[in-house]
Amino acid sequence: MRVTTSMMIRNYQTNLSKTSENKMNLQNKVLTQRNFCSVKEDPSAAAKASNLTRQYLKNSDYMDMAKDLRSKIDAQEDSVYQVVKYAEELYAKLGKESLNGTNLSQRDTYANTVLSIRDSILQSLNATYSNTYIMAGANGTEAPFGINENGKLTYRGKVVDDPASLTDLEKFNQETLYVDIGLGLEFKEATTAGAYDEIISSTAFDVAFSGLKAVWNGKAGENIENLNGTLADYRDKNKDGKMANNLVDLCTQLAKELAQPDGDFDYQACDAMVTQIKEYHIQADNALTGIGVKENFLEKTVDRLEANDLSLATQLERVVTPDMAAAITNYSYAQYAYNAALRIGVNLLSQSFLDFMR
Repeated sequence: MRVTTSMMIRNYQTNLSKTSENKMNLQNKVLTQRNFCSVKEDPSAAAKASNLTRQYLKNSDYMDMAKDLRSKIDAQEDSVYQVVKYAEELYAKLGKESLNGTNLSQRDTYANTVLSIRDSILQSLNATYSNTYIMAGANGTEAPFGINENGKLTYRGKVVDDPASLTDLEKFNQETLYVDIGLGLEFKEATTAGAYDEIISSTAFDVAFSGLKAVWNGKAGENIENLNGTLADYRDKNKDGKMANNLVDLCTQLAKELAQPDGDFDYQACDAMVTQIKEYHIQADNALTGIGVKENFLEKTVDRLEANDLSLATQLERVVTPDMAAAITNYSYAQYAYNAALRIGVNLLSQSFLDFMR
């Protein structure tokens, strides 16, 4: 077979083009620090990288959400903790001091202090986080607690000590607001026609918290207009639900009784109210414990998501990022081969038919 000059030139140009392309690919790998810049270069690795990227971004979203919820739960915990401290101050200090025989002449001062603490409790119950009322159950757009024109505590427009509000209050107290934080969100089919599918509670995080859990005993009740009478009469009223069924209204009652003139003041009634305030302190403390459980769960969830974040980032780096030492070495060899090819080309292309004539 006769090898002509044109055949050698064409073969040389083809090989030089491949050498140049290989050098360029290795150069791009070093400059971009990526194993591939397009899907066609490595379809299998590109598909794996795409899947890992989706998982990484989704995990990052879950992690950001969990951290934000953790801050919100922290705010709920701080608010309920304030209620616990105020209740403790009411029964452990003010209650005992105001009923001390030597301090009975200063009952007006103690009454004003009780009302001040009541207002502070109300502020804690209306605490906000990121412009959201955190003690309002599933509705955080409006302040949940207030005091109406009759001096009664209201929750989302319902008078708390009104028996007619009991059904609505129980509904508010059981509200849920689920957030997907990477627990494998699942739904169960609704059993009622036209109803929406329900979220399986174990697959999402419930961020809703009603302040009623800290200050309401869950019963219907009526304020006592006049607490005068024997302790037995007062306890009979308490059995009938006549004592205020929440901490805020109970503070109002206690302040009202402390402000009574000496002849109308009912020591035993006040003592019974202080004892009831202690029960609300225990209730608020239990609510605080429940929030602590949720906070602990979020802490562990954030730790798990951060571990996933590191794992996915490592896997993605192995697929996408080359070994830079190997990449630079390969590029150096490719550059050496390309330069050698150019030198061969100089010798090859410089010859012509005249070089072989005598």
